[in-house]
Amino acid sequence: MAIRNDPASTVKLLAMGLSFAMFAGGGYVIYMRSKGWDAWTLQAFGIVLLVPTILALAVTQALSTEILATLLGGVAGYIFGRGSGGSDGGGHRGL
Repeated sequence: MAIRNDPASTVKLLAMGLSFAMFAGGGYVIYMRSKGWDAWTLQAFGIVLLVPTILALAVTQALSTEILATLLGGVAGYIFGRGSGGSDGGGHRGL
């Protein structure tokens, strides 16, 4: 088994490790702060699962840049569109 020492594979390996650390660390923080399985907890776990997955897909170049930009735009729109003046009455907690 040959070990690859090129910089691109090192960056990919570091990014995959970072995405795993984001998933595990974010999941742990949300688990420790939650008081049960309410809507906020499920939304936070969804974000913690989506963002590292998108990062891993971007690094491995499994999807085109247009698809990755669409996914990131959707996640950003969801996060920043949850302001306190929405049609659902607002007043919900943010991530």
